[in-house]
Amino acid sequence: MRQFLTLKDLIFILNESEATIRRRHAEARRGVGNFPQSVNGYKRKLLFRPEDIESWAAAVRQQQPVPHIESASQRSKRHTAAMASLIQKGVVLPSKK
Repeated sequence: MRQFLTLKDLIFILNESEATIRRRHAEARRGVGNFPQSVNGYKRKLLFRPEDIESWAAAVRQQQPVPHIESASQRSKRHTAAMASLIQKGVVLPSKK
């Protein structure tokens, strides 16, 4: 008999809540996401192929976004623009000592 993964298995493997996994599954059924489809439909006991979950998880790990790190000059420009906007709106700022 072939072994399939249940929803409880996915919660442990993916470290995500049941609601998140069900949402991803529903989105994929509507064509929005790329979460693997279950082998037995979409109602009560969802069963998934282990190889489908492994390949999906590997693809997700590769797509992790690179965090944007702001340089000091970018931060200074943003701060100056924010202060100018506050002054323009009539906000009184305490003076530096």
